[in-house]
Amino acid sequence: MTENQTYCDQTMDELDLRDAHFHRCRFIRCDFTGVDLSETQFTDCSFYDDSQQQGCCFQRATLRESRFLRCDLTMADFKHIEAMGCEIRECKASGADFRGASFMNMITSRSYFCRAYLSKNNFSYANFQNVVLEKCELAENRWTGASLLGANFSGSDLSGGEFQQIDWRTCNVTHCDLTNAELGDLNIRQVDLLGVKIDVWQQAQLLQRIGLIVVGAV
Repeated sequence: MTENQTYCDQTMDELDLRDAHFHRCRFIRCDFTGVDLSETQFTDCSFYDDSQQQGCCFQRATLRESRFLRCDLTMADFKHIEAMGCEIRECKASGADFRGASFMNMITSRSYFCRAYLSKNNFSYANFQNVVLEKCELAENRWTGASLLGANFSGSDLSGGEFQQIDWRTCNVTHCDLTNAELGDLNIRQVDLLGVKIDVWQQAQLLQRIGLIVVGAV
């Protein structure tokens, strides 16, 4: 385990980081482009340079089975990563860019399954455009202002999430668990909610927005 180290302006492809464990380390403007981080663990680490408001670059990195726990991933660039089985929990990831990220395992050219564990994170203003996260654990995240254009969350656990300033019409949430979530301005007349699970109090809230009053709602 590597603890309490600081890396500044370093190109990380010089190191063998597979299956490594970093604890309370700082990565300032570091470049992880194309690096194999399979099964690498980061706990209580920071990847954000507050003075220059710049995150680290992980473009095209391999993050299969990697783990980020209680890390600061603000403004991180995760474009085009390979991240099947990636775990990100209790992290600050506002403004992070996941465009082109793959959480899929391709079985054939037309069939695949996803696996990711992204929970209790701050994804405010993050970019998940066209990202596929079907049947994944995505509970208790803050999605305020996130870009979800073309994102596919079908069948995922989105329970307990905070969805403010979200354009629900741009993403697929069919068959999702949305219980105990703050649904923002979700309009049931504009969004396909096939198979979606909600609480009774959410039902009353959604129906009131189209002019119906639910009597006796719990």
